[in-house]
Amino acid sequence: MSLLIKHAHHSTRLMSTKISENTNIQLDLKTVIAIIMVTASFVGMYYTLQADIEEAKELPPIEVTRLEYELKEEWNEKMIIQLKERVEMLEQVDDVVFEEIQVIGTLVKDGTENDGKLEELNRQLEEIKNQKPKTTVIVKEIQVDKKGRR
Repeated sequence: MSLLIKHAHHSTRLMSTKISENTNIQLDLKTVIAIIMVTASFVGMYYTLQADIEEAKELPPIEVTRLEYELKEEWNEKMIIQLKERVEMLEQVDDVVFEEIQVIGTLVKDGTENDGKLEELNRQLEEIKNQKPKTTVIVKEIQVDKKGRR
């Protein structure tokens, strides 16, 4: 049995080092069909990509119009203003809550009666909560084709 293994090993080594016209390659039908299908897929993708590239060359370049630019700048500016308003509102809430903590701390520490300061701070806090930043939505309709281009 070991003689057969040595012979098989020896013939494999010879086959892998010598490739000529007489070299015999054995592939089953499934493998051959798979190789043909993969090759056909790559060829199809190549020609599809080439056609898309040629079509893109013929189209005019996409330019950002002045109106689009101005609308985007206006939107950015409004968003910055909204964020500033929100930050200011949060700072006001922070100030009122800090004052409430100080008043409550003083009341607890001294044991004194409430002189209306706590109710005033709660009223201020409610006013701040009721303030809502202005929200603006800009909508522009743009016509596009099936591929998403203008």
